[in-house]
Amino acid sequence: MADHTIAADEQGIHNITLTAGVVDTVTFADDVTEVEIVNMTGTAAVYFTVDGTTPTVAGRKTRLLPAAVTSVEIEPTTSGPTVVKLISPGTPTISVARS
Repeated sequence: MADHTIAADEQGIHNITLTAGVVDTVTFADDVTEVEIVNMTGTAAVYFTVDGTTPTVAGRKTRLLPAAVTSVEIEPTTSGPTVVKLISPGTPTISVARS
């Protein structure tokens, strides 16, 4: 498990390589209105949450970013510091940033 913190004056964190089956946590120090997650390599699907709950691979309470070079923008439904948690069955490289 890796933890990453993004300060209020920073845009995001890039080039995170996920470890298969391990949850990574990205915490924005502030309340972010929209988050962009990019699957930079597309080598595996990425499952994620934006409410601080723990995702699981193919879990019914997670969102999906397919195994393709693609991105998604999402509005977190929580207030306070925004917490994004991600997991993958493979080792894709991702980016998490403010939109």
